[in-house]
Amino acid sequence: MRLASLLLSVIVSLCASLLAGSQSNAQEANLRYELGKRVQRYERLWETSSPEARAVSTATMERAVQEFFRFDLTGAAKSLDAAWLSMQKEPSEFHRNAASLSVSAQPVINANPTKMQLYLKSIYPVSKADWLHSATLELALSPIPENNSTKRITKTVSLSAIANVTSQLPLLIEWELDKRDAGEYDLDAVVSQDGLQSPVVGTRVSVLPDKQTRIQAVTDWIDTNKRTAKTSSLCTARTLGRQLQLADRGKSSECDLPLESWLREFESIAFSLPEKRPMSPSGRWQVLTDGKVEQVVRMHVPVTPPEKPTLVFAFHGAGGSENMFFETYGAGRLIELARSRNWFVVCPRQSLTGLSLSAASMIPMLETEFDVSFNRVFFVGHSMGAAQAIEQVSKSQDRITAVAAISGGGNPQRTDSLEKIPFYVAAGERDFGKAGAKRLANTLQAFGCHVKYSEYADVEHLTIVQACLNELFTFLDQSK
Repeated sequence: MRLASLLLSVIVSLCASLLAGSQSNAQEANLRYELGKRVQRYERLWETSSPEARAVSTATMERAVQEFFRFDLTGAAKSLDAAWLSMQKEPSEFHRNAASLSVSAQPVINANPTKMQLYLKSIYPVSKADWLHSATLELALSPIPENNSTKRITKTVSLSAIANVTSQLPLLIEWELDKRDAGEYDLDAVVSQDGLQSPVVGTRVSVLPDKQTRIQAVTDWIDTNKRTAKTSSLCTARTLGRQLQLADRGKSSECDLPLESWLREFESIAFSLPEKRPMSPSGRWQVLTDGKVEQVVRMHVPVTPPEKPTLVFAFHGAGGSENMFFETYGAGRLIELARSRNWFVVCPRQSLTGLSLSAASMIPMLETEFDVSFNRVFFVGHSMGAAQAIEQVSKSQDRITAVAAISGGGNPQRTDSLEKIPFYVAAGERDFGKAGAKRLANTLQAFGCHVKYSEYADVEHLTIVQACLNELFTFLDQSK
């Protein structure tokens, strides 16, 4: 009942957001981005913290999850920061105030010398409005190593001069940049005051040579090809192109996107360039289609896959997207574990009503796309994604090697094929999805299936994915 009420609150909140219009949607996108960055920060510290420190943060993380499902994204951000701080030793008022800060910038800039405008902002109110007057901000613009070799540059900003002009955030900071190589850059910051330091939530900036001309070519192509027959490559180009248009207008996305790689990929598809489609280290976004409906997926594709590789379908939870297993759920650790094994990972976008294409229909599309024949196929799902994994089993039992359902249930249909599939079911001790996970495990055991059920102490509904990944991959490794 509790999970059902939370899903209902998501539906109501989403409807309210749509009725609120484009400004509300833009604010929501920015808040989702801020939440994602804060989840990553929490998860990275959780991974290296002691069991005792992790346990201290659990109650606050529970509150953050509840606030997210109530669509109180600002409240969720504040709770995420509180959970992160709770794993540290006696954070000061300075650290609590600094946790609220982030730096934003235009998502795409030209490669030529330019003046980049940054904004230092606080996502929620802090105890003292004027606390930044004596602080210093250290900025760093660093190329992502896989993409280019431009040197890291830094800038030191004394906030007293800016803060004296206006005592309210956001603060505008201008940075004169020399010519930059094309690629993706991380914009990081550290705030300092009276000998204390704290990291500031940063952002990603993509540098595009000849930006205006190339983005205009994107717009012209989209206008010309609105009614083109649906193919996977053309649908992918349209999706990438529309996101590039939004980024050029300064619109936020929910996570860091490799927009320079996306532009080259768009050009290789739309203008039939001979170069191979670039593969970003962040993965590949693609739109699969049967000519009638479109399914957005984000994939990890091995650089040199074997002829008969392993494929993992990873289904995200309610309110999430295809980006969650790459960006969060342990700061993308599922992808790291799969990469170390040379496995494919496909994360489909799903709504509250499910997928546009079934996994059974996507598998042959992927085999054709990459000229492989998958030897093993695993389903992994969290929360709503766990129910989706169970639903997809009934549509493709002959191809499924094993299934992992985390913090969720579902309604499996008993068949002879189902009994041959091993299941891993996990939940947190303080996880509102625990009851559904237990029911699922009991049902599958009653069907005669092999089920491994695990419950993790001092773990709530979100962190359970990160907590169980080592055991989950041991289970997958042993499934043949």
